[in-house]
Amino acid sequence: MRFFVISLISACFIITVCAQNYSKLVYPGVDGKLVYVPYNDKGDIIPDFSYCGYRAGGVRTPDIPIKIEIVPGDFSTDDSKRIQGAIQKLAKEKPDSNGFRGTILLKKGRYNIQNSIKIPYSGIVLRGEGNGEDGTVLIGTSAVKYNMFYIGTTDKPVQNKSSLQIITDDYIPSGTREITVEDASIFRPGDAVIIERPSTADWIRAIGMDRIPDSWSRISNPTAEKLKKYADEGCLSEDKKFYNTTIQWKPGSKNLRFERTIVKVDGNRITLDIPLTNALQKEYGGGYIYKYSFKNRPQNIGIENLRGECIFDKNEVSLTSSMDEYYSDEKHVSQFVVFGACENVWVKKLTSKYIDNGFKSTIWSRFITVEDCEYLDPVSVITGGRRYAYHIQGQMMLVQRCYARNGRHDFVLGATVAGPNAFVDNKAELCHSFSEPHQRWATGCLYDNCSVSGPEACINIGNRGFFGTGHGWSGAQMVVWNCQSPIIIVMSPPTAQNFSIGSVGLKDMWSKDKSIQSRINQINKASGSNMQYMGIPIVGNGHIEYSGKQMLPQYLYYTQLKDRLGDNAIDNVILEK
Repeated sequence: MRFFVISLISACFIITVCAQNYSKLVYPGVDGKLVYVPYNDKGDIIPDFSYCGYRAGGVRTPDIPIKIEIVPGDFSTDDSKRIQGAIQKLAKEKPDSNGFRGTILLKKGRYNIQNSIKIPYSGIVLRGEGNGEDGTVLIGTSAVKYNMFYIGTTDKPVQNKSSLQIITDDYIPSGTREITVEDASIFRPGDAVIIERPSTADWIRAIGMDRIPDSWSRISNPTAEKLKKYADEGCLSEDKKFYNTTIQWKPGSKNLRFERTIVKVDGNRITLDIPLTNALQKEYGGGYIYKYSFKNRPQNIGIENLRGECIFDKNEVSLTSSMDEYYSDEKHVSQFVVFGACENVWVKKLTSKYIDNGFKSTIWSRFITVEDCEYLDPVSVITGGRRYAYHIQGQMMLVQRCYARNGRHDFVLGATVAGPNAFVDNKAELCHSFSEPHQRWATGCLYDNCSVSGPEACINIGNRGFFGTGHGWSGAQMVVWNCQSPIIIVMSPPTAQNFSIGSVGLKDMWSKDKSIQSRINQINKASGSNMQYMGIPIVGNGHIEYSGKQMLPQYLYYTQLKDRLGDNAIDNVILEK
């Protein structure tokens, strides 16, 4: 009788969950917290993305006292020297108990920025008095490509080679935190470790990235040196007029390196602080773990409440495919903010205008929050390698409540990104290309309540085939949750999965059936697929849950954050705006 009552309660709960339009894979349990259902018989689940952001998420960015004030000059001299000098001066101060040295306040006005401003020191905040046109406006004036801000260093991790241990499990599911090694005696809770997943020849063969379709391009100015180079690389056509741009993936070139901290050691079983976002399969090389350290990776750095622009040549113009003129000069600031090797960093209430690329995290950056920022009307040629608004290459990065206009790849990931990462509550308009994992097996990113519209707007999670020089399978364990786009492409890569849950279509002036199919055909051509638009705004063979309306909970990231840290964590990241 007791079993019958429990079963009846469970059955009623499942019916209630289904009736309220929850996902089959993630829904609230009887205690109100999310339940994660494996999507295959190996135990892989949708990851917990709540660890993304400053201090691993759920922490309000601090208000650091002002130590130095700078007022605008007369714009005839280089103000970047004064700002850099203030950074150098503050770096000599002793950090307080929380690791902060103080804030440099840039008073309202216009600043002449002829050189990159670098913050390679911990505990320094740069703050303006507004990101509008009447606020603190930094204007790049040099007619060369450079970064306006560079946070962090170019340092790389040093591996403790004696600590390396092979992971012995036959299969570690994505979304889980436990691994087994032969001898865990060298490890302790609190150790910083890297879990490395190798890219073996067997795995590359299994996902077809050793046979990406060829892509031939005509050789411009076929000099003898060029022809010899292409011939040596084996990519020159017989008539010596074309060369093959596709590069097949090589073993060892697509390794994933997950930065984690050990929280528990039980015999030879190790528990990590943050879930892995790619399965470790013994048949494809499994994985290994080792300790590591950085000589210089600064933290506790912030940039707040200011605006970046640049001077450009308005005589340099190009034409769009519809023959509309646009500014295309490229001799100016090319990147607004770059995050080098750094951790626990934030930028908020920043505006980038005219600058080619917006916000970019590099491979050894982590625990970064970019919030309430704008990327507006970049000036460049509308082509490859340009107009990346919010570009993730690090891990545990959160981009929330941000906006982009006139970009190309607005919410995008680079190659071999080791997640988790999250784009939450963002919007892009006048998109000239796709928001997507862009190339070569990025893993574990959440697109949560993001909206894209424009002539080429699309959220694309799939096989980019011969695009670039062989981008191939661009992403795995990607989750598109309650997003809006004219079309969403979600393809299922061998050995992994991608997801669209609760996302719906978005109609704009460009969203005609023919133009939507044209966007799909770009991926069809590059990957050898045959996806067709049938009026439903999501195509592909990935895990798709589509009912024409959004699913509950409304936000996956905030719900996961609440489950892990409680209501206060939600207040810290939502109410801060």
